[in-house]
Amino acid sequence: MFLAKILILFTACFLVSANGHSFGAVGAPRTLEGEDLASAQRTLEASLTKLAAGEGPHYRISKILSATSQVVAGSKHVYSVELIDNEGATKVCNVDIWSRSWEPNGIQVTFRCPNEPELVRKHNA
Repeated sequence: MFLAKILILFTACFLVSANGHSFGAVGAPRTLEGEDLASAQRTLEASLTKLAAGEGPHYRISKILSATSQVVAGSKHVYSVELIDNEGATKVCNVDIWSRSWEPNGIQVTFRCPNEPELVRKHNA
């Protein structure tokens, strides 16, 4: 009986330890690659299209340099991306998309571009 308890305790410790190192901590940002990165790009393109149809800003994606995803109250994607503005100028910006689909206008997009004030816009899903 004692051996069974030790074995259960050892297995539980191993699973907790492996989960933290192999798969990332629960709720921690996860770097996106492959199909996950392609899906994140579609999410960013959809938000840029919705914002451009309204008050802006008017950007297109040149290249995604990196992207992460995180489960928060909703989901959050964080991008480092080359954006092209409506004048054709390219700039590297950090863009956060925080999606809370249960709220009206529950998608919040935050742009942080060099030498520009932070810009926050919201749109619906």
